[in-house]
Amino acid sequence: MKKLFLYILIAFALSSCYKDKGNYDYVDVNVVNISGVDSLYTVDYGSVFTLRPDLSFTLDATKDTGSYTYLWVAAITNTGNTIDNDTLAYSHDLEARITLPSGQYTVIYRVTDKNTGISYSKRFLMAVVTSVYEGWVLLSEVNANSRLDMLSKGVNGYKPIYDVLGSIGAGLTLTGKPVDVKFARTTAAITGHTVYVSTTNGTSRLDGETFKFKSPLQTDVFSTLPTGFYADKVTQRSSATMYLHGNDNNMYYYMYTFNIYFGLPVNVMYGKSVPFKVSKYIGYVDNSAGSTEVHVLYNEDEKRFVRHIYSLPANCTDMPAGTRFSFTTGKDLRFMETTRFNSGDTYAILDSLHQKYYLARFNVAATIAQTYYEELLATDFTKAENIAIHPDLGYVFYNVGGKLYEYDISTKATKLMIDYGQKSVSFLKCDGFMGITTVAAKAYYNKLQVGVYDPSLPAESAGSFELYTVPPVNGNLVLSESYTGFGKIKTVTYRER
Repeated sequence: MKKLFLYILIAFALSSCYKDKGNYDYVDVNVVNISGVDSLYTVDYGSVFTLRPDLSFTLDATKDTGSYTYLWVAAITNTGNTIDNDTLAYSHDLEARITLPSGQYTVIYRVTDKNTGISYSKRFLMAVVTSVYEGWVLLSEVNANSRLDMLSKGVNGYKPIYDVLGSIGAGLTLTGKPVDVKFARTTAAITGHTVYVSTTNGTSRLDGETFKFKSPLQTDVFSTLPTGFYADKVTQRSSATMYLHGNDNNMYYYMYTFNIYFGLPVNVMYGKSVPFKVSKYIGYVDNSAGSTEVHVLYNEDEKRFVRHIYSLPANCTDMPAGTRFSFTTGKDLRFMETTRFNSGDTYAILDSLHQKYYLARFNVAATIAQTYYEELLATDFTKAENIAIHPDLGYVFYNVGGKLYEYDISTKATKLMIDYGQKSVSFLKCDGFMGITTVAAKAYYNKLQVGVYDPSLPAESAGSFELYTVPPVNGNLVLSESYTGFGKIKTVTYRER
């Protein structure tokens, strides 16, 4: 062992005396500096984006552009989307027509010195937007046909685009009376964003980024739909989960995560084979986190609530026993909507022989808990045409012709909020957003949305869209925004971002 240690010591001593004869003469290399590029650019879809960066070189006084190669590449910053061709240019300057899907991209400009092979790069963000990138989408009736309009969000607010399908050349002409329009996310990816438009002549799917016609609804359904079918209501509680109610009185279910696609009707009680007639309204848990994934449907044949669970996708099952009322109501369902009020109460208005109406509330969460059941004593409610529930205050809004009422469920008092005279209210709604984290949702989820129709004006411009702030303690409505020039508004959705 001592000899081994001595040999190691000698070897170390000899190596420390070794003279390093390597060549350590340093040579300066040509460094490329890139300037004249901002951190963010907003580019209209289909436009030519021109960018001329400034290049300086530490060892190239001639600035010979032929001594370098250039590359411009774009990569989507959103998750869940891939781009087949993300190369924008191979030139010193960028001058390219941008046809990438709308969204935010990281663009890399790379300059490589041919002599050294060393590359230098500059990064920046590019937001690709379209005229239909974000905003309110309104489906109206004009001379017994349908027209799709949009309030497009821009840097200076919302700008109306009348007949948006015609203005962008969508490849679709709507015929028949308006029924429903709904922005939906079939998947979390941008490519899964879509807009369903329904008229009495059918349902079409639009590309969510361009609003171009994509396909008829039948393409999305794994069963043969009956002749003359259209979707009269699409409900989506969260991304990639949807319910679609058809004019055949059936409900169809979609859940991308578990590869469940629109197919056979799900309004079939477990153990039976014949579908029951189902209402178009859906109740659900407001917050998907920790939920039981329960959705509540209404069996119109047996006049009772039933539940549909993703783990039993082909059937419905009985509701639990109620603590305030029986889920087998024996009444017709006039209206149902899940709200953000009281941590997600579902409001259901029940019609007893068109003589009395009852308001039932229940919360769909870890369990289905009933929270309220009382007769609805609102003025002239038998004549109510459109209904909306305020998400923060729980008020019931409804209209009778041109009279807009607010019903306070706590005091059971009705207040006439607005009398439009000879005009009529064609549309009422609150919320409609999937979440309230986006800028638009924060600003508008608790606004009362009102469609007003003036029969004295030309049909193509007789409608207006109004947004009201709803004060507490039954305060008067405060008009916050108003837009005109629409047809008779039937329904509205928001193209979210």
